Amino acid sequence: MASSYLKMVDEAGDQALSALGKAQEQVVSAVSTVSERIADVLPDLPRNPIADRVPTPRETTKTGFDLAEKFLGAAKDYSLEILKALEPLTTKTFWNARKAKKASASTKAA
Repeated sequence: MASSYLKMVDEAGDQALSALGKAQEQVVSAVSTVSERIADVLPDLPRNPIADRVPTPRETTKTGFDLAEKFLGAAKDYSLEILKALEPLTTKTFWNARKAKKASASTKAA
């Protein structure tokens, strides 16, 4: 029962991500088209001497998401370790609790 529920949740998540990905592709395509057309009519601005020392919007965004992924991974690891530490209690107090199997590589990597 639990594994079928978890499988259903996982499949629903995959479907939602697929739909979101398709919508995002359409938005990116539209933004790219408009951006190219506007860039064709805009004049080039003079070069700023400090421009090479300032990160681009893409670099800043990537760095922010990389950091967020590290924090999310750390939060996941912490949560799983806390739940593992609680297993002596939860296996006796929750009707559906069972001892966790050894941590898989996917739960250790984050």
